[in-house]
Amino acid sequence: MKRRDLLVAVGGGLLLGSSLSSAAASRVSRERWISAHGGESGEFGVGWLTGGELGGTTSVGFRGHAVLQHPSRPDSAVFLPRRPGKVALEVDLLAGEVRHRFTAAEDRHFYGHGCFSVDGTVLYTTESHVSVGTGLVTVRDANTYERLEEWSSHGIGPHDLAALPDGKTLVVANGGILTRPETGRRALNLPTMRSSLCYLDAGTGLLLDEFFVAEPKASIRHLDVARDGTVAFAIQLQRDASGHDRLVPLVGVHRPGAALELFEKPAAILHQLRDYVGSVAICDQGRVAGFASPRGNLVVFYHVDSGALLGYHQLRDVCGLAVSREREAFVLSNSFGEIRELDWISLQERKHQRLRLPDFRWDNHLLVASLG
Repeated sequence: MKRRDLLVAVGGGLLLGSSLSSAAASRVSRERWISAHGGESGEFGVGWLTGGELGGTTSVGFRGHAVLQHPSRPDSAVFLPRRPGKVALEVDLLAGEVRHRFTAAEDRHFYGHGCFSVDGTVLYTTESHVSVGTGLVTVRDANTYERLEEWSSHGIGPHDLAALPDGKTLVVANGGILTRPETGRRALNLPTMRSSLCYLDAGTGLLLDEFFVAEPKASIRHLDVARDGTVAFAIQLQRDASGHDRLVPLVGVHRPGAALELFEKPAAILHQLRDYVGSVAICDQGRVAGFASPRGNLVVFYHVDSGALLGYHQLRDVCGLAVSREREAFVLSNSFGEIRELDWISLQERKHQRLRLPDFRWDNHLLVASLG
């Protein structure tokens, strides 16, 4: 689809609005933008920027996926491996050194994501019981990373998870797709796959509720949570297994006590996403949810409450997506080392802030970490 056609299809493109406030621009940066990366040399690491400039990088020896800021050590980040990784790290960003290393238990592997409890005392990670094929949520001490408990994720292939603001609930995206380390990324259960969005008691792992999308080959993979507990989620469709060529909605929200709400329009946007959305981030200030599609080279923005399309931005192989409160911006990254900022009200790009670090192949996810 040509860019002009897409502009017409979504009613002229982006809204207009304000730019970065002078007060925000004048402050000394108190944020780090952190992401897994792979360099031209083939080495894998974690890199970070402060104030729009490269702050440092640490080699870690494996391809990473999600990055989490440590709740009691804000200068440290927990670095989780891309599935089926077995080793995770805590990296001291000031020293540029690995502070802790912890591993999945025997016959387990990580699924790439995790979250800390609201009180910061435990770390939850999504994992797989390899020989059985079931999904797990593993509970660890947040300081020592000692394994404390292991719960069912109540599905197969759990990927992303998050703690709800109430401090009592976890939400888990069970992708529904069975894979094994020896067969790589090949899906082994496409005829029977069943994806779900599950809510668990954060203290016991008890299943509180679960929700399913109508399309059986739609895999819920990523999510973010607003301050009021609204969950925005992103889907990856297994098109070859679907048996049809209909457009399938790939993004939506869920509010407590309601059904899943999928954003089904406009059709031009669904087509452009190419059946794949790889990350999601919510800006609470404007009630805006952004969804990034690396296959579609597109980030789309919807209003969380009305479901209205607010805008989009084209960037090749874009997947990293986060919100900077300091810069009042959505921050985007891609595998070509590019970083872009979009004003969170207007969704217009600040082109003078473009950054490209060609030696850094930013991976799927981007973390904006506040230093206090």
